[in-house]
Amino acid sequence: MEAIRRHEQFWEELEKQNKITKIIRKYDLSKDGKLNKEELGNMLQDLAGGEKPTEEEVVYVLKTADLIDKKIDDHIGPEELETAIDIWHRYLNSKPEIARIFDKYDKNQSGQLEFDELKALLQELNDGKEPEDNEVQEVLKHADGITQAKSGGITRTELKHAIALWYSHVEGSKKCCVIS
Repeated sequence: MEAIRRHEQFWEELEKQNKITKIIRKYDLSKDGKLNKEELGNMLQDLAGGEKPTEEEVVYVLKTADLIDKKIDDHIGPEELETAIDIWHRYLNSKPEIARIFDKYDKNQSGQLEFDELKALLQELNDGKEPEDNEVQEVLKHADGITQAKSGGITRTELKHAIALWYSHVEGSKKCCVIS
């Protein structure tokens, strides 16, 4: 039984690798075995049903995939492709909700959430409890610039990352240790 299962896994993995290779070949116009920003943008556009992603969205997928595999190279290689596609699908699925949240808190309509606007959002996410200024600053520090040069605020594309950072901070602060 174990041998049959391993045999099936082998063929499934081989099929997956063949699909990845086909996708890379389709979009890799430079023929270097990986996708640069422009090539990735073309793939993301096809995955979005023809809707062209913004440069910021392409950079978001690229940098997020690089952060996950800890290999900052500004390309999507075969080993990152599945992750990049997953990031894009998750982003597209959350885009309407992110837009709603962003519009609610971008009071000055600057196109980014500044410190006070981000603090108000984090307070809502924190069940009404106001976050400390240093906590807001940490979220701002790590989320600002994930898709472009640091701007002093959080853009629409950076918002999902900022929310994830906040929740990981909140969950981390709930853990407790007993030292004896």
